[in-house]
Amino acid sequence: MRPSVNRTAQDLSPSPHQGFSPSPREAGRGSGRGVPALVVALVLSAAPATAYANGAFPDSENILTPADRPQEIILVTNFGLVTSADNGKTWLWSCEQDGNALGMLYQLTPLPRNRLFAVSNQNVVYSDDGSCGWRVGGGAVAGQSITDAYLDPVTGTRMMAIGVASQVYSLFQSTDSGATFAPALYTAPTGQNLSGVEIARSNGNIVYLAARTTDGAPLLGRSTDGGAHFTFQDLTADIGSGLLRIIAIDPDDPNRVLFRFLGSSDQSIAVTTDGGKTMTKPVTINGDFNSFTRLPTGTILVGAKVEFLTAPGLFRSHDKGSSFEMVANPPNVRALSQRNGLVYAATDNFGDGYAIGTSSDEGTTWQGLMSYSDVLAINPCIKAQCQDSCSVQVGLSLWTADVCSADAPTSTGTAGSGGTTGAAGQGGGGAGGISGTGAGGTTPPARKSGCSVAGEAGMGAVPNSIFLLLAVAGCRRGRGARRRGGSC
Repeated sequence: MRPSVNRTAQDLSPSPHQGFSPSPREAGRGSGRGVPALVVALVLSAAPATAYANGAFPDSENILTPADRPQEIILVTNFGLVTSADNGKTWLWSCEQDGNALGMLYQLTPLPRNRLFAVSNQNVVYSDDGSCGWRVGGGAVAGQSITDAYLDPVTGTRMMAIGVASQVYSLFQSTDSGATFAPALYTAPTGQNLSGVEIARSNGNIVYLAARTTDGAPLLGRSTDGGAHFTFQDLTADIGSGLLRIIAIDPDDPNRVLFRFLGSSDQSIAVTTDGGKTMTKPVTINGDFNSFTRLPTGTILVGAKVEFLTAPGLFRSHDKGSSFEMVANPPNVRALSQRNGLVYAATDNFGDGYAIGTSSDEGTTWQGLMSYSDVLAINPCIKAQCQDSCSVQVGLSLWTADVCSADAPTSTGTAGSGGTTGAAGQGGGGAGGISGTGAGGTTPPARKSGCSVAGEAGMGAVPNSIFLLLAVAGCRRGRGARRRGGSC
């Protein structure tokens, strides 16, 4: 996967592959996923409509831990970015702006470039100043609805994006780090929908395209000339009808690729070892795969919701994805990443008691690193723009009111005060873990029934009765975007 099976329900690979149904971030923006629409409407009526996580209950979506910036951690949430530039000792928040509203598939260039990407409002957008400001990628993608984008983690300048216009899918390439895109490398024939693209780390000439026909046949395209020509294989005989999404290409073997496969009534992890000629399904669940990372040892971790989306799941492979074992008692993983063998997971801040957890034993045991309440201040470059949204987060008891007015510590190295943003790490398919064990900040406040309820400090902006309703609803997340960095 791109940066990790970090593609949300839509994108389970470390690459931001999309392709199946609308991501929870898109489909569930207006009503919290698992939270009654009436409850969300009541909350919105009590707070500025533009600032309440875009209409979804606050939740995490992705995590970036660039290998070449070992002090930096970026947590992508549905209410903005929570970042640390000092190994988790200090956390700052950047609210979503018009430029990255509904952003998903976040990715980072390797050094020395300092560029952060997302797909926002169906455009490729990028920031060169740590999310202080955003620009829209131009060129041939103008007028296209972007459904997937993949940054080559080796060059940091080459990006491929899938766009659709008038129901025709095309593949575009940028050679200037997403600023402009050349005319389409490949245009799909009528009846072929493209669902994901990824470039092999070990051989940049090898590019894979996941696709599906209108009658449900899963297709895999493979190019050996950098995307100029593709040969497609129909894999229906091997895995059945459904939607195929790329999780990650093996960093050493470009013929071995891991996929997320959505069948008519279940989901599977699928793998090819011969460049897409044949495919097997080592794991099938009644649930939803959502995240992925690969450790330096070769161990693969895949996060999921299992038992018909009622329980957290974590699967581990020691043989490059040929087989998987289920890990006992995992947290509610939304996204995965790793750095130097330390695994990072974006988790359920309310259900697990922390928003980022770490594991030093390949996912067997977990420790909380930070919770939303550890945010100290707003990123200074957009402090004024984030005030309304900050007030809403205070009302939701994510943090206390002093966060909205606090000055960011000068030592945090945040954008706008001399620091650098995170690098691309090893991206969505797995190596892009975050660095450091971190200090973890303050201890998360006690939670009742897995989430904040009436009586906690700082919720005065929203009626207590609404919080009781949210508590009963389980405080489930509202939008789960496709994630290129650690989610599927």
